[in-house]
Amino acid sequence: MDGAADGSREASLARLRPLLRAVHEALVAGVAVSRQIHRQHGWQTAADPHLDRQLVRRHAMEQLRPWAASIGEQLTFDVGDTGGENLGLPMSGLIITTETDVVRVWHSEDGELPPGDTSALRTFYAQTPTSQLSLDGAPPVGNHLALLWADREGALTRLELVRPWARGGRHPEADWRVDLLRS
Repeated sequence: MDGAADGSREASLARLRPLLRAVHEALVAGVAVSRQIHRQHGWQTAADPHLDRQLVRRHAMEQLRPWAASIGEQLTFDVGDTGGENLGLPMSGLIITTETDVVRVWHSEDGELPPGDTSALRTFYAQTPTSQLSLDGAPPVGNHLALLWADREGALTRLELVRPWARGGRHPEADWRVDLLRS
């Protein structure tokens, strides 16, 4: 299998390491900005978790924009099935598209992937597990990955790269998962 199309954990990590490092740094910076804004106004992040996540995402998006442009990657914004850049709500995630990978960046306290409730998510999750790819030799159409993050008290507590796949039904499964905070 061509290394560029390889959806395995090892190949994906090797190919995406600089991107993952940049997203990690952008999320850490976004968490700091959100904490600062909340402190300035005397707000508690727990009182409005959606604002906290949107501030993190918004700052991370701005920090990643020049990085993505400098290497020719595409940075888009997760606005549901409508696609395109929209700086309004829901602002729920980031999508970074490389030549062979699509990485969706989502907040997830529990490490669970969002249910496949939209056609965009069902399409994103519709990929063959890597164990089956190696058996039949068919290269993936694209390597779809989720980067799940969470924070507590100003520090990232979760940063996991997950290769999802849909077995059927609403809830996707993890083909593989890597804890990037510990690797």
